[in-house]
Amino acid sequence: MKRSGQSLIETIVAIGMITVAIVAILSVGLSNLMLGGQTSERVVATNLAREGIEIVNAIRNSQRLDPSKSWPYGVETGNWVVDYLDDTDLTLSASDATISQCDNCNLYTTGNDVYTRDSGSGNTLTIYRRLINISNGDILGGNCLNAGDCEKIITSTVYWMERGRPHSIELETHLTDWR
Repeated sequence: MKRSGQSLIETIVAIGMITVAIVAILSVGLSNLMLGGQTSERVVATNLAREGIEIVNAIRNSQRLDPSKSWPYGVETGNWVVDYLDDTDLTLSASDATISQCDNCNLYTTGNDVYTRDSGSGNTLTIYRRLINISNGDILGGNCLNAGDCEKIITSTVYWMERGRPHSIELETHLTDWR
């Protein structure tokens, strides 16, 4: 007896299984590409947030060496924008601006792939914005003479939009007057 109908059904099932396997492999590859892009943007944002904290530390350290300066060595409370290339001081941003609405928080890249706030000739606007918030802290539980005498809390936030969705990374450090 000839069973030609069964081989046709087996062929259709085999083609269906191969199609499902190919679609699964392609979807995994596509999601891997999308997540890879998100990962690189997150790494850049983390490094930009870390750089913001390092700039504030550098400003504090450079002014701490000046005997005419005292705590908090140029690190005053408020919302600030900083730039690695040319800021020796913090530049005050609008105190009520959130990072998503801050116009002067935009970061640009130079021809050397250095991030800056300078929108000058040859610089390219990036998707990133950075804002530094400095607030008073109190590590001694209220035993400071004046607000801000003990500690400054530095929060560096980097914000970017990706495919219409907002993302942000926030890093925080605490500076104290240990002298």
